[in-house]
Amino acid sequence: MINSNESKAMSLQMVEIDHQQFAVELMSDNVNVNLTQMAKPFGSSKRPQLWLRTNEAQSYLNVVTNALKCALADLVQVKKGGNNSGTWVTDYRVAIRYAQWLDPMFAFQVDKMLVDLMRGDVALYKPFNGINPIIIEGKAYYYQVAVLKSLGFSTRSGMVSKRKRKFPQHFVKVYGRNFVTTEFGHYLKNRKAIVQLDIDFEAATAAQIEGGKS
Repeated sequence: MINSNESKAMSLQMVEIDHQQFAVELMSDNVNVNLTQMAKPFGSSKRPQLWLRTNEAQSYLNVVTNALKCALADLVQVKKGGNNSGTWVTDYRVAIRYAQWLDPMFAFQVDKMLVDLMRGDVALYKPFNGINPIIIEGKAYYYQVAVLKSLGFSTRSGMVSKRKRKFPQHFVKVYGRNFVTTEFGHYLKNRKAIVQLDIDFEAATAAQIEGGKS
């Protein structure tokens, strides 16, 4: 059995490869990957359960479990409920093997991403204001509409275009939707805090004036 104290979760994040998002959990010494989410673009014939039944998969999993001295249940886990439910594998090498079965070109990108994560060349990013990012070339971007709504800003297209013209370096367009950098999110958050301070100050001043009149 794998000792949970020996491999602690450091970060759970959605990553993106070839317009497909799937959850990855960076551990202290490995990477956990949601195979169900990874396989979605490839259709029902590429479900994790079907790969796990192949002779190739069973032979490889047998080698890994023997090498790591763990049970299959520690290596392949099915999580139910929540946004990241599905079949997970707790070793990056198994995830790479599965990606190769899905598609060679896709697997090449998965290989690089997982190896970069293990080496620390790419960081997993935390949610901003409760919003999970997508990762593009190692950088985190957050869906702008969700960021604006979470901070109480207007989402009108005119305002979005104005912000994009003013800060083009902090925007990227994916699937026809605008995503913004972490820095831009914090900029908006700080602006909101300043506006709120002004509102609170005006309200306090008005209350004092009203109190003086009584």
